[in-house]
Amino acid sequence: MAPVLQKNLRFLCAEKPSVAQVCRDIGINQQQFSKYLTGRAKPSAHNLRRIAQYFDVDENLMLSSKAQLVRAYRKNAATLAERRKDPLANSFPGDLTKLRPFLGAYQVFFHSPAAAGGVAVNAVFLDERNGIIYSRLIEVLSDVTLQSRRWTRCDGKVSYQGGRIFVVDNERRGENAFSMYILTPPHRQKKQYLFGTMCFLASLPRRTPYASKVAWKKFETYKSVRELFGTCGIHPIESLKIDPVIREFLSTGIED
Repeated sequence: MAPVLQKNLRFLCAEKPSVAQVCRDIGINQQQFSKYLTGRAKPSAHNLRRIAQYFDVDENLMLSSKAQLVRAYRKNAATLAERRKDPLANSFPGDLTKLRPFLGAYQVFFHSPAAAGGVAVNAVFLDERNGIIYSRLIEVLSDVTLQSRRWTRCDGKVSYQGGRIFVVDNERRGENAFSMYILTPPHRQKKQYLFGTMCFLASLPRRTPYASKVAWKKFETYKSVRELFGTCGIHPIESLKIDPVIREFLSTGIED
């Protein structure tokens, strides 16, 4: 396996300005990486995954023949070339290395026209596919009249620019909700929080633009997606379901 991996790494690194740049971008020790290039050591499963993500190839391809790897890499390069014709292609994902630590599931808290003085709570998932970070937001609202719950899904893209996280999404069906978020990465003592501002065009009859402070809280452990969805809905701001740190921020704009 080592000779195959060694050849593949050398090919991929030759496509970059320097090995030193590769190591800086990945966040891996250059001395250790040099051992991978010379076949003196094999990367751990964790490091192999990081290297594969950086070069935008499948982990299994790293251990396949060089011919297979080259074909897949060239195909990806052609796709990227097409994508660069998009004027916003360089904006998404922006700094992918800094964005990756924020992958995962979050609760989203904000004031909404539908909340009537309360707080709307949604769930959002950030995941990476082919070097782009995508968002998938789920809104679950109770319909008292029908004694049921209304589900809405919004899909979008995520970017990291200038020390801020940007998310743009819209409702999956029809020309309905459209949202934009600007979030500030957390302080060290509050790693699970993202605070910021959102503006959106809700799927309401009047289609009036609306803006609100917004807080994202990372949902570190949950047994099932159903459990996460169970936290969604509209709650009074005094509810015990609203994190005190988030309540303070939504009420005052202060990240306390």
